[in-house]
Amino acid sequence: MLALLDQVREPVTATETEAVIARKAAERLQAVAEAQQDITIHIEGSRVAVPLPARAVELMFTVLSAMANGQPISVIPQQAELSTKQAADFLNVSRPFVVKLIDEGSLPARKVNRHRRIKFADLVAFEKKSQSDRMDALAEMARETRELELE
Repeated sequence: MLALLDQVREPVTATETEAVIARKAAERLQAVAEAQQDITIHIEGSRVAVPLPARAVELMFTVLSAMANGQPISVIPQQAELSTKQAADFLNVSRPFVVKLIDEGSLPARKVNRHRRIKFADLVAFEKKSQSDRMDALAEMARETRELELE
């Protein structure tokens, strides 16, 4: 597997001109994306027609919306491998905390020489599970609060 830096470019941030174009495009795509419809794009002045599946239309709408709002966009392949620093940045935690998660077996990783590499898909799965665990804990606390009549 290649490291993340070998697989993706720097995040893309739209210029003001691009943001205006992206906003118009997102407005036109919104209904189609929400309806989950396949589309065909016809290129003006040519005979080129590009079919797009509904999921690609939804993804394009998401990208265009972010561009319209000036948010940086990155596309990261699911098989990409991140360093512990990149994983920490993604999770918004410290690098030593990510190393601890790997060492205790909570986050899968592999070693390349002395360096740990985390698959992006595993990182996303960890984040989802962590979020779910937090929501379960909050629900449990709310239940206990009701039982103890502390509201």
